[in-house]
Amino acid sequence: EALHRAEHFLRLRARKPILALFVAGLGFAAIWYRSGASNFLRRKDSGKTLDRKDRRDRSCHAELPHPWRANLPLRFPAASQSETKIPKIVHFIYGFRHDQIPTFNFVNFVSVASAIAMIRPNKVMLHCAREPVGFFWDVLKPHVQLVRGRVFDRIFGNPVRNYAHMSDVVRLEVLLQYGGIYLDIDVVTLRPFDRILNAEAAMGMEGEDGRVGLCNAVIAAMPNSPFIRKWYETYRRFNSSQWNYHSVLLPMKLAKEDPDSVMQMSYKTFHWPLWDERGMDLMLNSYEYNYSENLAVHVWSHGVARSPYANFSMPWCYECHSTLVSMLRAYVPDPLFSVVMPCFNQTAYVSEAVMSVVSQEFPSWELILVDDQSPDQCGTFVEKLARNGAFGNASSRLRIIRNQENVGLAESRNVGIRAARGLWICALDADDKIHPEYFWRAAEAMSLEPDLEVITSNQKFFQNSSWLWELPDFNTATVIAYGPLPVMTLYTRTLWEKHGGYSSAMPWGNEDYDFWLKLLEGGVRIKKLPGALTLYRYKVKSMMRDSETEHEAEQSMLRTRHPGIFHPAKLLREHGRIMQMSARTRKRLEVLQSWKGLRKEDKECGAFWLALADFASGDYESAISRISTIPEQSLLAWQPALYHALAVCALRGPAVSAPMMKEL
Repeated sequence: EALHRAEHFLRLRARKPILALFVAGLGFAAIWYRSGASNFLRRKDSGKTLDRKDRRDRSCHAELPHPWRANLPLRFPAASQSETKIPKIVHFIYGFRHDQIPTFNFVNFVSVASAIAMIRPNKVMLHCAREPVGFFWDVLKPHVQLVRGRVFDRIFGNPVRNYAHMSDVVRLEVLLQYGGIYLDIDVVTLRPFDRILNAEAAMGMEGEDGRVGLCNAVIAAMPNSPFIRKWYETYRRFNSSQWNYHSVLLPMKLAKEDPDSVMQMSYKTFHWPLWDERGMDLMLNSYEYNYSENLAVHVWSHGVARSPYANFSMPWCYECHSTLVSMLRAYVPDPLFSVVMPCFNQTAYVSEAVMSVVSQEFPSWELILVDDQSPDQCGTFVEKLARNGAFGNASSRLRIIRNQENVGLAESRNVGIRAARGLWICALDADDKIHPEYFWRAAEAMSLEPDLEVITSNQKFFQNSSWLWELPDFNTATVIAYGPLPVMTLYTRTLWEKHGGYSSAMPWGNEDYDFWLKLLEGGVRIKKLPGALTLYRYKVKSMMRDSETEHEAEQSMLRTRHPGIFHPAKLLREHGRIMQMSARTRKRLEVLQSWKGLRKEDKECGAFWLALADFASGDYESAISRISTIPEQSLLAWQPALYHALAVCALRGPAVSAPMMKEL
């Protein structure tokens, strides 16, 4: 049309040759653009030259091509007898690759979550040789039936050398047995599959008009489908050197031989855009394609890994990259981060702490403020700020919990985390702050390394100090030498559940240091982000400063809780320091022991520390009495038994205590 208009203009408007040539040039430019010849320039214009602010300022998220909302939280319909030939069972295959730990990433998560949300299956089955790992898998695990798949190296006597070929066989066996819908773990479902469920089998073409074949990344079939059976039997002539013959080319050949045995869907139904350079641009760097004909879209993970978009991550969903990426926002867990902020007499600083969360560039978070019976009514103060618009629209992401009694910092954190809905926890004190890019960079890191369990960064002090805390590597030697991680270090909620949360046993704090030591003992995957993204307010007078006179004894108490990390000789020296605790610390321990909310293991630690003080003062009967309440299999290991034997020796002589010492 552009060329026709240009020609018409040249003929009728020859008296204005310069303008006519200009119009003709526009026509040629339009054709060049649409043909894909300008692919490189368009990629440069729409992607690589735009910084984050440019991407987020553009109005690309205003309207998506069709109403598309994720049905979250994930729910299954009530199980019912299938009225269609193809049952509503969704199958995935994962974890057959022996040289890699099967780690669920964001695309894998979206693949399963979108199938649940859009297809509304009666169940989802994940067939795997090894169970996946990662926090994304932790979210999906309750919704998925895990089926241990068989690992084999031959099919009908023919060698199977590649895990992908093994997966090709397993999907056919699964569909023959159960029927249902098989999806590759990188297929995102966009619409219900109802219109294909009354076929005996259904597959989608790969490439325009099936020029590549019928792709086995999406297969729907009834149990024991004749088409699937015939396809499976062809593996009697399987040749592992032919990469996609049995998975793509052969099913097309079988479909042509018996077209009634399988419904052949358009190439746009499942597998468009394609895996080539143009397809990757269309999928991840363009708003040109609107997916109006797609029931699903194959993301082609291997193609993405070889493309300029290999660093695709969750934060992209909040930028202007492409139609598909914007649509995937529906599956970014919200909240991804739960910020838990205990508050006690901190109204002078709490608004700054809250604003540092509200100012996060990554918007998927919630803030839980726990008012620990604060005399200055910290919770009411923040509520008033929110009502007056201090936090804008982000006020809806703020929740306030009021403790019925003062339970202290450690238990207030636990209270907030129990109420949290996020997958990652950030324990932020009410007088500290976090950098606006903290969650953004963390979300990037966990997208690219989804097996991460802890994410931290260097810490910058402010107010009465400008010191930069440059964190060393997190291992036993550095933790012993240099101490803990910043309080605001991010960790998965699963870790908190696994290790029992924060301990209230410590008389003056250090519950965060104790928690990091628990993680160190259990072993975690940790990453330090570049820069200083956590900000610590250094005050001349604070809870930490007030307890510095008690610091030595409490540090010793802390180490006795981790006999797996610290050498016995080191712990014996720590016992001596605990014996010299001040009357103030002893009184605080006795108050903690009487608190009904103190957990059993924390009560046992307090009893041991008080027993050491009794032992030092010569009150052996009291020491024995306290230690008798501690079971042999406590987290303190051998330590209580040693002093029980020594106290018995002091009271009744070595002859009585000798068997105890021998056993110890």
